[in-house]
Amino acid sequence: MKMKWTLWIGSCALALVGQVSEAQTSVGNVLSGDAKVEVLHSYSGSDTLLKPERVVIQDFTTVGDVVMDDSMATRLHQHSLLRRGSDEDATPEALIRKVQDSFAKTLIAQFKKVSVASDRVSDASAVVGPALIVEGEFIAVNQGDATQRIMLGFGRGASDIKTHVIISLVVNGNKTMLLDCNINSQSGKKPGALVGMGGGSLAVGAATGDLRDNKATVQGDASRMAKLVAKQTEAVMVAQKWIPAPQK
Repeated sequence: MKMKWTLWIGSCALALVGQVSEAQTSVGNVLSGDAKVEVLHSYSGSDTLLKPERVVIQDFTTVGDVVMDDSMATRLHQHSLLRRGSDEDATPEALIRKVQDSFAKTLIAQFKKVSVASDRVSDASAVVGPALIVEGEFIAVNQGDATQRIMLGFGRGASDIKTHVIISLVVNGNKTMLLDCNINSQSGKKPGALVGMGGGSLAVGAATGDLRDNKATVQGDASRMAKLVAKQTEAVMVAQKWIPAPQK
């Protein structure tokens, strides 16, 4: 009976893997996560806008809830760090700093690929331009549940970030809004590790495996969000003929 039960679980898991693999080819990168944008406003004026000299990334404010992960996997991970003489700041403020760092680092790297100078500031109010300002606010930051991600997978316990992003052109201190949008970035739906693992080994895997996978964290969500913001910004730049259109 035990063997039949194990085979049944394995068959179900393989079926789910097949469904996710099929979805990945038709929908996008389901396994590693995705970011979606809702455009609220985009510049439609006919005036030729002055080309910015750089992009300034202002640290986002936090206006919504920050939900921390208090799952068994996370607690085991933190306990493991303490045993090794290391400590990790697990406060909401520290989490927001990590999200900010991941977002800014990725966005700067994306702009570098298209030879656009960019830098990060805590306050862009003193920027006179000409420059593009990327600013916004975190509407929700949710670490998800690492135990569910590893044990069950397929989107259960996924981390998630919701943001409001505004991109403006600043010339002589005057702002012109080019893009206003909402972005939702969520971690992926890769299979869990339930099949073939005992409870103890699973707990160890949850404590050490998934938490090292940056794609399955809010930092990974922030990085995907940054790539989408870069694409939106580059589209504005191409439309204004500030940079050449990317080659297909």
